[in-house]
Amino acid sequence: MGATAVAQSTPTEEQMMKEWRQMIHKRDYSQAHLNSKIALTDEVATPKSANTKALPEDRIWYPGEWEEVSAVVVTPTYSHWPDTNLGTGSYSADPLVTNLAEYYKFNRVTQRWESMHLYGRYTSVMDTSTSFGKVFFYLMDGIQKGNAEAWVRVETEADTAKVLRTLARMNLRHDNVRFLIGPGNSFWFRDCGPICFYYGDQDSVAMMDFEYYPGRALDDSLPSLIHQQMGLPNYINTIEWEGGNCLVDGAGFLLSSDRLYSSNADNTGQYIWNGRDANTLRYIRKTPLTHSQTYRALQSLIGQRETHILPAYRYDGGTGHIDLYADMCEENGFVFSVMPDNYSSWTDYRTGARNIDSLCSYTSIFDRPYYKTTIPFPKTNQGGNFPDQVTYNDSYTRTYSNHTFVNDVILQPCFSTVVNGQPSASWDRENIEKLKAAYPGYTIYPVDVRAFDGSGGAIHCVTKQIPADNPVRILHKSIVGCANAIQDSMPVSAIITNRSGIAHAECVYRIGGGEWQTINLRANGNRHYGSMPRPQSTFYRDTVLTDTTLTIVDSVAVIDSAYNSDSTAIVYDTTYTFTYDTTYTHDTMSVLVDTVVTVEYYIAATSNNGKTITKPITAHQGGYYSYYYTGQLDTVAQLDSSLYDFDTLPLPATDITFLFDANRTTEDTTTGHYPYVSIQTPDAESQFGQFYPNPATSEAKIKIDFANGADYTVTILDNLGRTVHTTQLQTAGSIVFNIRTERLAAGLYTVVFHNGKQSVTRRLIVK
Repeated sequence: MGATAVAQSTPTEEQMMKEWRQMIHKRDYSQAHLNSKIALTDEVATPKSANTKALPEDRIWYPGEWEEVSAVVVTPTYSHWPDTNLGTGSYSADPLVTNLAEYYKFNRVTQRWESMHLYGRYTSVMDTSTSFGKVFFYLMDGIQKGNAEAWVRVETEADTAKVLRTLARMNLRHDNVRFLIGPGNSFWFRDCGPICFYYGDQDSVAMMDFEYYPGRALDDSLPSLIHQQMGLPNYINTIEWEGGNCLVDGAGFLLSSDRLYSSNADNTGQYIWNGRDANTLRYIRKTPLTHSQTYRALQSLIGQRETHILPAYRYDGGTGHIDLYADMCEENGFVFSVMPDNYSSWTDYRTGARNIDSLCSYTSIFDRPYYKTTIPFPKTNQGGNFPDQVTYNDSYTRTYSNHTFVNDVILQPCFSTVVNGQPSASWDRENIEKLKAAYPGYTIYPVDVRAFDGSGGAIHCVTKQIPADNPVRILHKSIVGCANAIQDSMPVSAIITNRSGIAHAECVYRIGGGEWQTINLRANGNRHYGSMPRPQSTFYRDTVLTDTTLTIVDSVAVIDSAYNSDSTAIVYDTTYTFTYDTTYTHDTMSVLVDTVVTVEYYIAATSNNGKTITKPITAHQGGYYSYYYTGQLDTVAQLDSSLYDFDTLPLPATDITFLFDANRTTEDTTTGHYPYVSIQTPDAESQFGQFYPNPATSEAKIKIDFANGADYTVTILDNLGRTVHTTQLQTAGSIVFNIRTERLAAGLYTVVFHNGKQSVTRRLIVK
């Protein structure tokens, strides 16, 4: 028996850590509390520390993910190790709250990690070398490529330099990085992160903070960390929901799956403790919600125009999240990852087909059905099919939909080694090329995410966008499809807004690949409108041709010269390509000529404060809208909707914005630490106030109560983690410590007070 155990106990370090990720870091953590030895509190408590101030009672809108962003939040992955000497064997630690983790030991007989039900301090080590760890650094690079800041959450100030060194060593961008410093549980920032929105006449940015999975209290506090260190207002509600299960169209439409109902039906909330004794750690008891209560809550907070809850996938790694198969490329349409017919017996194949039908029956803000585009489904490493849905669920859960927009860049999952910016596997590369057609003009940044196989997520799941300041918002009823039914000029209009007003808007178009032309759009409130001329092309159809010279390749013919049956010449200004049906009668050929003329266009708008945005955002990279005309002049074909209208009246503000249900939310007022998860030793933390004024121009002050005296080193770090000033602070009693900020460059600074045992961190913004 002993010999057998020894023979089985030879896993590599990589295998052991993959097993650890599958257990502790799997995306779906919703049921982990069921196996926990930590008990519930006896009383129902408020899940987060906040005051009762309501959300801004002004116009609100959640931007679509394809809209402009200023930053994307991401974290490197960490390994956590017990600080205590536990003897021989392999150990790991799962952080629960700050400075407190649950200890695990690897059982070499069962080949599994098992809880020791011991709790203590831990040390965090950043992963900069494994294929899994490197994914996050590629994402930081891609974020910067998309002209956004990479907001990188790290455990300590010292880790900031390590991130920058690793990016430089990998020859990746590292000049547009800012750091969030604080502890975390995992890396699924889409799910635990805030859902950002604009509000008020100034289109100010704020965050909506939902409850995250019980047992990941540190990640659940990520929005508070952003609030404290980046200055974004944070508004808290008590609904348990993950960001990967949220899809919005930028105009009051919300899509989620029914997985959210079970998350809110139990009574287990996040952790609470006294900050010192592990024996005081408890789950907060929350109030269970019915389906109806959960639905109404989401409707009042996000989806006031329309909220739809669809059946969840069952074999997607456990989350049931929308972002594994559905995406929106604009406010008018969806992009779906569709399983091929050889998976037709799979449960999720049928669920997906029904969900797609449902989504395409809903209507956009322009009262027309959403259109759909499909992208390919991934394969195994060998380019084959997955054997069954259970294997797919446990070992793969791959999808091309789980990507992230960063302005005109898409951080795109692929499933083979990336060489010179392209996936190396031919099937993978071909699928990425097909995907580009669904996202015209975007720069695709492929990242090999095979290390995520079996975890239930990929790139979209580990990143979170922060919207841009001063947005120029363009909502447009895109013109796509056949335009034969429009006999005159083509009307074009858009809803365009900015906090300063719109100085100029135009439609830029070209016909048949010709020269670009511009028409100015007239304003009627927030609606801007004009018209594009109809092409003046000559179409030939059902013409009998004799003595015709044709160059034929497959089913496409090119007319080199042609004559009517009466021998009069047909004059062509150019060579025409057409599909054809032919009937030979001696030297006569009956040919159907159907010339297609395509019109490409985009909209550009400039605000009164000087910001210019195009719609689509990728117009400068070839991402245009397009529609076409054919020679079938009597066709009944219409654009993409028989109900297409070109109303140029402005939309009421209530159609494109809404007011929050203030009864469900509170304002985050935490300072210097996470809600109910102590960042520092409570006694040390409580001695320090906050800097004022903040932001500061000439000087900033902070009140400190040293009681019986203390000796601290004060270190000021810039947003790249570089030390710009160090001083010693030796005093007793209550003091006011002053920093001459006029000597510092404008930016975000971290001020660390350290006495050899304890550290207290404060953030300071210098104008």
